[in-house]
Amino acid sequence: MRAVHLVIIAALLCCTHLCFAATPQPAVSGAAKYSFKNAEVKKKTTTTRSSAKQSTRTANHSVKKSKKKSRSKSHRIALHAAKQYHAQINPNPPVADDPPPGFMASMEQRLINFVHKTVNTLRYSAYKLGGSRFDTSHGIYIVDCSRYVDNILQAIYPHAYSTLVDSSGSERPTSQDYYEFFTSLSEKSRYHWNKVDAVEELKPGDILVFRYKNTHGGEAGGHVMIVMDKPTQDADDNAFFVRVADSAAAGHSEDTRQRRTSGIGIGTLLLKVDPNTYQPSAYAWKIGSPWKHNVNFAMARPSDEV
Repeated sequence: MRAVHLVIIAALLCCTHLCFAATPQPAVSGAAKYSFKNAEVKKKTTTTRSSAKQSTRTANHSVKKSKKKSRSKSHRIALHAAKQYHAQINPNPPVADDPPPGFMASMEQRLINFVHKTVNTLRYSAYKLGGSRFDTSHGIYIVDCSRYVDNILQAIYPHAYSTLVDSSGSERPTSQDYYEFFTSLSEKSRYHWNKVDAVEELKPGDILVFRYKNTHGGEAGGHVMIVMDKPTQDADDNAFFVRVADSAAAGHSEDTRQRRTSGIGIGTLLLKVDPNTYQPSAYAWKIGSPWKHNVNFAMARPSDEV
């Protein structure tokens, strides 16, 4: 009987053990494992692509913002430059007075009168490097300094101008051509031109040119203009006021051009001279402007006499 009881207890203990045993996990096939891994890879790839797209959008936004700032800055600079110098516009210019009947002006006076006519009758004028619009009938002048002087000389001193053209080999001589031709002139009259050595010898109708000196001693850029009156000496014995006509980006002192306008006009600049030779050694664009010493000068007088 006792043996029967032991058997029953053992059976009960076995059932209890089976009830509390961990529930086995269902078996996972190889295909299921592969699908699960693919899902994980796709999830990671999608996350990576999303991050890359977000980074690209952020970078593009930064670039666009940078470009926008750059364009805005360039635009401000362009506007500032545009505000500095404007063209001269005069819709109702005065009519230039003609010389009295029977009056035969000298060649120098004819040149001066012609310059005054271009200035007094202009309707539109602007300084433009390489510009070639010289229209006396409509009063339109869009030229640089050399083109302005070229046209004046061609109209009044055709032989002198032809000599300059032939010597320089250029159909439209530049300030460099003027400078090189003037410095090659001798003391005697040569080919419709006379060399001028001293500032105090300048007369109305003479041509004044300077070239900037670079660090290597050569010339780089320059300016050419027409002398409109005899120079007057400043209180400083080594300086002269010189009235000139030119086409420039800005006017001189006592100038016919309005403030912040460019183009052709007549104004006053200063020349400092060497006290030993009285040749120009520096210039001031306006009265009170700083002296510019890094320049070489040349001066000459046109003539249609051989």
